[in-house]
Amino acid sequence: MGPRVLIVIPAYNEADNIVDTVHGVVDKGYDYIVVNDGSRDETLKVCRENNLNVLDLPMNLGIGGAVQA
Repeated sequence: MGPRVLIVIPAYNEADNIVDTVHGVVDKGYDYIVVNDGSRDETLKVCRENNLNVLDLPMNLGIGGAVQA
């Protein structure tokens, strides 16, 4: 078995796009985690309603902070 790959998907105010983005990653056979980077829209709600793997950050840390989390 080769190395496993985890795709980190930083998300800030991506409620309208996150489900399609995750489905695209899953369709390619990858594991993923969405890092909700303090979104002010419904990104976290959409992730939870769709049973997506999500880490919720309480404030926006930017791309670097989200990926490091």
